[in-house]
Amino acid sequence: MAIAALLMSLLLPALRSARLAAQRSACASNLRQLHLANAAYATANNGRFAPGAARFDRNLERWFGARREASEPFEPRGGPLSPYLGPEGAVRRCPSFRPGPRLPGIDFEAGCGGYGYNNAYLGVREDGRDDTGVRLSSIARPAETVMFADAALAMPVPALRLIEYSFAEPPRQRGSSHALDPSIHFRHGSEAAVAWADGHVGRERLTFTRGNIYGVSEAQMREQRIGWFGPEHNRYFDLD
Repeated sequence: MAIAALLMSLLLPALRSARLAAQRSACASNLRQLHLANAAYATANNGRFAPGAARFDRNLERWFGARREASEPFEPRGGPLSPYLGPEGAVRRCPSFRPGPRLPGIDFEAGCGGYGYNNAYLGVREDGRDDTGVRLSSIARPAETVMFADAALAMPVPALRLIEYSFAEPPRQRGSSHALDPSIHFRHGSEAAVAWADGHVGRERLTFTRGNIYGVSEAQMREQRIGWFGPEHNRYFDLD
């Protein structure tokens, strides 16, 4: 029994490491599929990527799904990318993301699988209109511009918890210096998986964060591993 216990103690770290590696691989595959879906959408729509939240004033559509009424949860199908995501038309969930049970009125972006879209720059037209996305040719540095990333939103009620959030927000509001809430989730150890606009998928490490409008503090954000990588401006999100 002592020998068996020793062997188990030696095997457990290796098994855990293998499990985490498999989850990272599955997540990267999911992000690659999202990029391919967006590229296929662009091919069928005059070279423009999918809108992230078309006709946002109605608040009924997202890149991953739709709903009939603004008070209802999103269904993870019926979105512009749904026809390109396989037979079920839904986003595959990141295996490393385990949000709590869905709560009415709290999980307002459920269905995106734990992934966020760079809607601020790619999910709207070059002039900011939200009926469709930009053209790939409008992106000056596709290999350095985020398309999708691991994402989550920290909410303080009923207790501090993570929920799905469908946008990978840049550090600053487009066209201004207004600070935005962090949403990139560094859930793979201390890394976040990112699908870039040129199609490659990589991992990035958290460099900074801040508290959000819902009352979650900067320290809590860091504890939950939500923030940004890179500099404290929109270098890895904008079109320039």
